[in-house]
Amino acid sequence: MTATITITNPILSGMYPDPSWIWDDEFQRIVLVTSTFELVPGLPIYVSEDMTCWKHVSNVIDADLARRLLIPFVDDSGGVYAPTLRRIHGKYVIACTIARLDDRRAMEGGCTESELMRFHAAEGNFILEADSIEGPWRGPFWIEGAEGIDPDIFEDGDGNVYWTQTRPAVNPQWEGQTEVWTQRINPETWTFVDDGLPAGSGKTVIWRGYGVEAVWAEAPHLYRVGDYVYLMTAEGGTSFEHSEMAMRIYAPHGLLRAFEAYEREASESGECIPQVRDGERCYLGTAIRAFHADKKNPILTHRHLGLSEPLQCVGHADLLLHPELGWWLVCLGVRETRGKHDGELLSYLGRESFVAPVSWEHNPADWKLDGNGALDTHEGDPGWPVTCAGLGRLADEITVTTEDDGITIEPRVKSSLAGDVEPALVDVADGSTNGVVVRDERDVSYRRIAKLPTLMPIPMSGSLVIRQNSTHYAVFSMRGTDVRYEMVNGDDSQAGSVAVVQADGVRPAVLFDDNRLSVIVAGMHGPVDSATFVRQGQVLLSVDARFLSTEWAGGFVGCMAGFMA
Repeated sequence: MTATITITNPILSGMYPDPSWIWDDEFQRIVLVTSTFELVPGLPIYVSEDMTCWKHVSNVIDADLARRLLIPFVDDSGGVYAPTLRRIHGKYVIACTIARLDDRRAMEGGCTESELMRFHAAEGNFILEADSIEGPWRGPFWIEGAEGIDPDIFEDGDGNVYWTQTRPAVNPQWEGQTEVWTQRINPETWTFVDDGLPAGSGKTVIWRGYGVEAVWAEAPHLYRVGDYVYLMTAEGGTSFEHSEMAMRIYAPHGLLRAFEAYEREASESGECIPQVRDGERCYLGTAIRAFHADKKNPILTHRHLGLSEPLQCVGHADLLLHPELGWWLVCLGVRETRGKHDGELLSYLGRESFVAPVSWEHNPADWKLDGNGALDTHEGDPGWPVTCAGLGRLADEITVTTEDDGITIEPRVKSSLAGDVEPALVDVADGSTNGVVVRDERDVSYRRIAKLPTLMPIPMSGSLVIRQNSTHYAVFSMRGTDVRYEMVNGDDSQAGSVAVVQADGVRPAVLFDDNRLSVIVAGMHGPVDSATFVRQGQVLLSVDARFLSTEWAGGFVGCMAGFMA
């Protein structure tokens, strides 16, 4: 029997960054969560059986939990960073960070000193846990002693649980160098283990980046595959140098035993295990190290494709084994819009979630001058992960054909990912209940802008708000027969109005496309057919929209369309 499915990238369009997922064996489904920064509700949970259709089933963070997480008091592009979703000791667990807290605003907003002390003792790192993916979620459990961002939570086969994350290097060799550290943690109390054994006696640094001047080694994830524990990290920062690296350690009897073996090997070889700080170890020796890198790193990037490639900033990946479809990764990428200048790329949608198939390969031979024939690999050695074998990059579409004798996966690059011809229609005043607010600012309800071009009708009462952040936004509203507008670009602002020809049923709309915001009116009763509306419409106003791009405004978020009553 033959079955064929087609997976289209991105699987989640608009601002859905830093994806993390698991295969939920109990319910036979994929469960995925993404970052949400300062948005409430936050940490949306999506489920799918085969990656072709994703259903939003819940939000982990509601208004009450947002207050306990201090989200109302974070700066722009602060809040919820890089969640890791896992099953730990039978519970659904999310490890995460709250970043860019404004202490002064928090105190003025009613936070107690004890709340802030717990937050800072954990550097904003916390755990949420639940018995059901639909909630309710318990927490936050602030992780006292955590340091840095992008935490990972990993349960090994022997029951030991490891907290792993990235921090700025204590003794950096270059600007932007970070280091990945790990320590065992008790999943019943969410406190670090301190038993004198490896990774249980203070923090243990296990990675600092793949190459010389490699910056921002972050988003670490640990996985057991066969006899090895693999470490994957994103490097280069979430920008045009973004990439994904793979490392591993031989650990057939558990990561703890592997660390013990490394310390014995270091001692026998006469190499002293470096001390990063008092009570901290480093497994990156001069002669030997615990984790060894894939010599074909990076296993995923688009940085080598140049600026003609419309999909950039690819990285921050998480692995998953589907029982029928095999190994896959989910990662983030940014669909860019070309500017008017050579090499100018602008991102408006934020970072989105993409998937790719993963295969495991060994080198067919060890190439040496004297030759050695095929490599000898043992049964428990899966080799190294290869992303989109034969393509070497993310695909627009992936066709998966399942037959009685196996699975065929065909990734394809069809066309530019930068946008679609027919405008998406987003009516912010249609009464939809799936909006989000920024922090606790409930005067505007937003939706993610998921593609360009997008056509947004201007409400007959109230206002349309197009937001990048609190200092870069545009507001459009009707005042009689005029469209009034305000463009805020940091310290600069522009305001004015344009007249609309008086006619029954005429409703102007804003077209967001080609780096411009255009006010359009057409002789029809509202822009139900967005393509026809744009084609037949009259442009009343057109302004440069680049101030709404991440490159101009700064930060990590994408544009949203909101309704302000």
